[in-house]
Parts: sequence; structure tokens; C-alpha cells
Amino acid sequence: MRHLSIVIPSYNARALLRRTLRTLQVAAPEAEIIVVDGRSRDGSPEMVRDEFPDVALHRYENHGFAHAVNRGLEQASGEYILLLNSDLFVSKAALDAMIGRLAADRSVAAVAPILHNEDGTRQHLFGWPFGAFYWPNWLRVRNVSRVPLLNGACFMTRRDVLREIGAFDENFFLYNEEYDWCVRAQRAGYHLELVPEPVVHVGGGSTAPSPDLWLEAQRGFLYFTQKHGSPLATEMLRRAMQFQGFCYKRTDPRARHRAMWAKLESLTSREAYLESPFELSGRGDRPARPMWQGVMRERPAAVVQETTSTHAMSESASEAPVENGASVVRLAAERLRIASRRLPKVAGAAG
Repeated sequence: MRHLSIVIPSYNARALLRRTLRTLQVAAPEAEIIVVDGRSRDGSPEMVRDEFPDVALHRYENHGFAHAVNRGLEQASGEYILLLNSDLFVSKAALDAMIGRLAADRSVAAVAPILHNEDGTRQHLFGWPFGAFYWPNWLRVRNVSRVPLLNGACFMTRRDVLREIGAFDENFFLYNEEYDWCVRAQRAGYHLELVPEPVVHVGGGSTAPSPDLWLEAQRGFLYFTQKHGSPLATEMLRRAMQFQGFCYKRTDPRARHRAMWAKLESLTSREAYLESPFELSGRGDRPARPMWQGVMRERPAAVVQETTSTHAMSESASEAPVENGASVVRLAAERLRIASRRLPKVAGAAG
């Protein structure tokens, strides 16, 4: 499987990352494995360096999931590229099935397996409104099936697809970036598929619940709506979020959450859709075609020399790419109406 590159963004997930890498030693022993670490403080980089010398480790400032994915894509050399969370354990059967579909049908942009919890139950994906209409949440997937969205925890694409539609939009810090990519792929004439192979996804391995993460999810969805939806849908969503912020900053009993609601009201009133509570990379939606014309890879400004020549630990950043797609946000206003009834319960939970 040396024609397969596996990109794993990681942040403070040492124990789960170790399990993921050990699983890959069995499932894909010949694959090129690239771990992109966002300055973890839990010993993750040292663990990878010491225990997995054949894994390429690159370290950058933490500018979010999309940024980490794009830095890994710049280093990948395989024809097939798997984006994999650091808390997901994939099987050889799932990898073979995904590669088989991408090789057999060039109209398929990306393919993903079925995500299960560790207890064997199936994970429900995408939340409201997408999750309510995402049929694999409710029906068993018995055959290869076309779907409107894929979850970013584990999906595989081809290099030629990335050349055409680009990588992830770094205006998303966390959440919504795979929605954006899937929309762009379908606008370009491709379709997306699920294969009926289960994989285990722990979930939340790098992200503890926080008000800022919830704010980022809402801010990112508003940016997504502006990017792909109609002006009317964007304005309805903006007003609904602004009203939420106005109400809950006065009524939420939790101080940190009141501050989050105030930020939501402020950024929506100013239409500051790119104002993330986290530091973005500054590359915006540029990560796209130039990176994929041939094999153009970022060369870090500084490289930390390792004792093992097969193991590179890089420090720095690069330029990358992304562009528009089609609308999947007709239910944006309804999402906010339903969400507003649940907010006192979920405001502290992200992801």
C-alpha cells in the first residue's frame, strides 16, 4: 500500500494516537503515514519519534484541523490519500474497500467507512439539520452507497481530485470544513460514497467541551452558509444567531457562556464571519490547486535533525489553497430555531 498516504492531525491525544498507529502497523504496514502535530504538550511527538520511527512527524502551530490536514497533504506522495483522526482505528478491509471504489469509479471524489463506537453501536453523524436527513443515521448500509456528506474523521480521496477541487478551507478552525469540501466536490461533478465496512471512532480525543468550541461551530456554520448559501439564508441565519447571543448573554447562569454569547452577538451584528475565537492560519480559502500541480511540497524553514534519518520533525508553515461549492443549507433557519430550544443544555458541549 505504498501508493497510500495517511494524514493524521493530532493534538494532545498521545494514548489514542498510539493505538491508531499500532492499528495501522497491521492494517497498512506499507503505507506512508504522516502525523501533523499542533504543538501537543502531552508527549505525543516524543511518543511518535521513539515508538514509530517510520512515521513522518511534522510539527506546526495549532491553527486548527483544516490547517493540519493541508500541511499533511503537502507532504503526501501517494495516489490515494486517507484523512484519519488520531482517535480512529481502521481495518485493512476498510482500506481495501475504499481504495477499490476510488480505483473503479473515477467519478467518486471520496469514500468513507461506517463509524462505530467502541461498544459496537453505530455513530450518528452531523447533528442538526444535516443529521436528521442523513439516511445512513437511520438505515443500515449494506452496499456501497452514494451520500451527500462524508465525515472528516475518516475519508479517502485521490490526488487527481485534490488537484481539481483543492484541499480544506483554513477559514475553518474546527467543524464544518468537511461540509465545505464535500459541497465543492459535488459542484465539480463528483459524488461521494460510503462502503459498508465498520471502523471504530472514539470521538473527542483532542477536543474537550468548551464554550469557545461551540462558538467556533456556530461561527463556522455561518461562514459556510455565506460561502455556499443564498444571501437570504445567510441573513436569516445571521439574525437568528444574533438574537440568540442577545438573549443568552443576559440569561445564561454560567459566566464563561455569557461571554461566549456576547461574542456571538458581536460577530453576527458586525457580519464578522471570519472572526474565530481561535487563531487561524491566515491562509484563508487559498489552500487549493497550486499545491497539487505535480508534487509541490512545503519545505519547512527549520528542520530539527533526528537520530533516525527516516523520521522528519519539521517546524513551520506554508502556503496552500480552496474555493467555493454548492448550497446545502436550505434548513439553516430551522436549525437555529430548534437549536435555540436546546441551548441551555448544550451550550457547554462542543463537537
